[in-house]
Amino acid sequence: MSKSFEENTKDFYDELNGECDPKRLLYIAEQGIFLKEPLFKYDKIKDHEYVVDISVISDQFFLINNNKQYNRLKYFFKEDRYIYDKYRHLTPSCNDYFSLVIVNKYFIEKLLYEKDENFLNEVISTRENYLLEDFIKINENNIEDILRKILIESGKDINILNYCLDKVKRYNSKIKSIEGYRVPMHYCFETLKYYSDELCIKNHLYLKCEDKYAEEFINVCFTDEFIRNFYHFNIEFHEKFSKKYNIDFKEIGEKFEVIDINKINTNENYTNENYTNENYTNENYTNENYTNENYTNENETNENYTNENETNENYTNENETNENETNENETNENETNENETNENEYINDIQGQLIKIIDPQYKGKLSYIESYELNPGDINFDFINKYLRNYKKIDRILKDPNYILNIDIVINNYTDCLIIKLCYLASLIHNKYSKFIIQVLIFYDEYWHSISYRDDKIVFGNYSGGRYKYKFYIRKIFKILMNTPHKLFNSYFYC
Repeated sequence: MSKSFEENTKDFYDELNGECDPKRLLYIAEQGIFLKEPLFKYDKIKDHEYVVDISVISDQFFLINNNKQYNRLKYFFKEDRYIYDKYRHLTPSCNDYFSLVIVNKYFIEKLLYEKDENFLNEVISTRENYLLEDFIKINENNIEDILRKILIESGKDINILNYCLDKVKRYNSKIKSIEGYRVPMHYCFETLKYYSDELCIKNHLYLKCEDKYAEEFINVCFTDEFIRNFYHFNIEFHEKFSKKYNIDFKEIGEKFEVIDINKINTNENYTNENYTNENYTNENYTNENYTNENYTNENETNENYTNENETNENYTNENETNENETNENETNENETNENETNENEYINDIQGQLIKIIDPQYKGKLSYIESYELNPGDINFDFINKYLRNYKKIDRILKDPNYILNIDIVINNYTDCLIIKLCYLASLIHNKYSKFIIQVLIFYDEYWHSISYRDDKIVFGNYSGGRYKYKFYIRKIFKILMNTPHKLFNSYFYC
C-alpha cells in the first residue's frame, strides 16, 4: 500500500535534514509530497540539479544556481510532454515550470548567451507574480484584494503565507475567498487548518457527510461558494485533491447535506437532492472572483523590492488598481508585529525583473513607467529629419547602439521614445547582441502594439493582437523606418 502525501512529506523532510541524498529525495518527491518552501535555504541540496525536478513535481519556486540546474530546466522544456504525462497526477500544472523560476543574476547571465529562441520566448512570456511591500502600502484601501492576489500567485511558499498572515493581523482584516478556498491548497491538512481561520472569514454554510475527516477537510478549506455548489464541483475536487488528501469526493458527492449555520433551526436546510433544481445548475453558476483572469492588470509593473536571497534589486512597478470589493463584517483582534523581516519577500515577476535589469533606460529617454499609449500626431519630425534622413547618422545609429542613447534631444512623449527604441533595437540586431536582450526589450511592445522580433527583423503584425486601437499609426512609424536613405537599416523593419 502506497504512503499518503503527508507520510511522504515526513520522510522527505527527515531525509532533507539528515543524510540529504538527492536521489532519495527525488524518489520520495515522485511519490507525492507537500514542499512548503523553496529549497534554496538548504545548503546540502540547493545546488543539485534535482532541485529542478523536486520543485516542479511539488509546484514550488526554485533558483537556478549553476549550469547543471540550467540544463535540467532546458531538459524539462525539451521534454515538456513527457514531463507532463509523468507528473500530472501529482501536479496538474507541472508544465508551468517557468513560472516557478526565481530570477537571479546567474539565470540572466545564462539567458544572455542562450541560442534557443523558443526557450527564450517561454521564459519571457511567463506570467507575472507580485509580492511587494510598497505595493500593499499604496493599496491599503484594497488590502483584501491585494493579499488575495499574492496568495493566489505565491501562496505555495509558507514564508509568503506567513507574510500575508502578518498583514491580515496588522490591518485587522480577513479575506473573503482565495479562488473559492480559504487557504492556498499546497500544504498538509494540519497547516491548512491553522491558516484557514487565521486568513479567511468564517463560513455560514456547513457540509455534513459520513466521512468525518472529509467533512472537516471540506469545511476547513472550502468557502461558502464551493460548499454551496459542491454537487457541481465534486468531480473537479476529486481530480485535484483525492490523491493528495486521500478523500473520495465522488463518493461524498452522492450523499451529503449542506446546512446554513445561521438558519439551523429553520426549514431552509437543503441536501444534495436540491442540486437538480435549476437554481443550482452549472449554467447558473458563475463567479468571476475565482478565475485567474481577474487578477491580471495590464498596468501592473513592479515597485522597488529587495531580497537578500537574490542578487537582483530594485525592481520597479506602477501602481496597480483593483476594483474595491466589499468584505463581510468580520473583526479580528488588532495585532501588530513589529519584528517583521524582509528575508522571505522575494518576487518572481520574470518580465518586470529582466527588463529592469537589462533595459538601459535609454539614458532617461525611455522609462517603462511611462504609458504605452501612443497619440496620433505626436511624431517628432525634428528627430526624423535630423537623424533618419541623413545616411551617415543612420550608419552611426546602426553600427553603435550607444550612439542613439547619447543623442541630446528633448523627448516629449512615448511616441518619440518608441521611434528611438526601434532604432536602438535595429542596432542591437545588426551588432548581433543577445537575442534574449532583444526579446526582453520588445516584450511589452508586442503586448501593446503587436511589434515582435522574428528572424532578425522587427515586425509589426497587422493582426488582431495588441491593445492599441490606432494600428495605422504604428504602420506609419514603420513606413518611416523602412524608407530611410540607408537600405541596410531599412531591412531590419517589416510590416
